[in-house]
Amino acid sequence: MKKRILLTVLLMAFATLIFGLEEEDLEKFLATNQCVNCDLALADLAGRNLSKARLRGTDLFGVKLKKADLSEAELVGVNLIEADLSQTNLRNADLSGADLWGAILIGVDLRGAKLNGVVLDFADLEQAKFCNTTMSDGSIRNDDC
Repeated sequence: MKKRILLTVLLMAFATLIFGLEEEDLEKFLATNQCVNCDLALADLAGRNLSKARLRGTDLFGVKLKKADLSEAELVGVNLIEADLSQTNLRNADLSGADLWGAILIGVDLRGAKLNGVVLDFADLEQAKFCNTTMSDGSIRNDDC
């Protein structure tokens, strides 16, 4: 039993080193609303006003952004694999080249967003809002205008 507990603790610590966020990067981002090429993986940013955030090339793996405001944000080339963006405001955000594999995008507002070259495999886009949204293939989607 003690070996199992120790093994679990070690695995959690190892996972944090590999996938965990850098506290300095998080502090920098929260203070300035920008953090280019940072590691914010697994951060809890749910419900925050991050409008016009500049996060180009940032690792946001598994981040919690439920009900956050990321309108007009620069999210070019970010890693949002398995992130929770449900009910998030991404109006006029630039997500060009972002990886949203397996992301939760239920009820997300993508009106005016740029999704050029975005990976959306296994992403849940249920009830997502589209209007003048540039899709991954360059087409424009206007379902909710």
